[in-house]
Amino acid sequence: MTKRILLVIGCLALLTGVAAPQEVVIKDFPIGVAGSIGQDIFKPHRDELKAIADTLSKYPLVRAVITGGADGFRYRQSNDAKNPALALGRAHALLNYMIRELKVDSSQIIIRTEDVAARGPEHRYAGIRIVRDLSDIDEDVAGLKSRLSDLEQRPAVEKHFTEVKEIPNILKENLGLQVSAGLSTSPFGGMPVLAGALTWKRMIFLEGIVGHTFWNGEFVFTGVDLETKRRMIGGHVVYYPREDIPVGVVGGWLRVEEMAQDYYEYVRLSEGPVFGLRASPLEFISVTGAYNPSRHREAGRAKASAENDQFLLYVTVHIGFGGAR
Repeated sequence: MTKRILLVIGCLALLTGVAAPQEVVIKDFPIGVAGSIGQDIFKPHRDELKAIADTLSKYPLVRAVITGGADGFRYRQSNDAKNPALALGRAHALLNYMIRELKVDSSQIIIRTEDVAARGPEHRYAGIRIVRDLSDIDEDVAGLKSRLSDLEQRPAVEKHFTEVKEIPNILKENLGLQVSAGLSTSPFGGMPVLAGALTWKRMIFLEGIVGHTFWNGEFVFTGVDLETKRRMIGGHVVYYPREDIPVGVVGGWLRVEEMAQDYYEYVRLSEGPVFGLRASPLEFISVTGAYNPSRHREAGRAKASAENDQFLLYVTVHIGFGGAR
């Protein structure tokens, strides 16, 4: 009788010891991405995940817990209400991979989520680990002997501790591009403008801006109407200091010319720094107000005048590609 009891205890210890250490954690999910992630993120861990799938297939009483994690990143829209859904979506992405690619029985998997206040790629994850509920064992001694024999013959790949690998952070998660179009005021009147910006985490924007009119203006010089058109070129740096407030500070340089079409020489020029604020009341609209203490020159004047202080206003619609805030 004593021998049988020791055999039962030893078998249970082996069952628990083999199953418990098996765990794989896939970290560094992109910000704002959950169930729509491509399966390439799981491929570096396929061998470890296959070892877990083999354990579940061989031992139907064993269960695995998949945990999806989300960090404390706060979104400009809906605040942090997105995070629980992201955590659940990441868990389901791993669940689907285990079922479709590795043929795991869904009844052996339990889903849970973890939503933490801390930020960082290590908290944007999906992980799976083997658990074993000893109360599920209801076998006679002969059955335990058979299970013990199976355990002793298991391949070594199923017994080792799984090394958790991290996917390195990549620049494209933070770098992005924004393209804008709209209208701007200028010292010589309004004009259509186009802008393109390189973005970092959608908090810092390095932006170039150009503008040109499609209609002729009026500028009379020595009694001749020169049929002018306005054009603009410049650059801005925009910084949004707060994630929860869609208002940023703007600094840059701007040059505006009124060009005589017959001579293609400027008859009026304004050039100088710009300082102001940019607000994004909607996700796709920006309004920029800037002070422009520019130097001003006109045809026939030998020197530029520094008396052309003015306030400029841009209203643009924009679309962003890549990056995340």
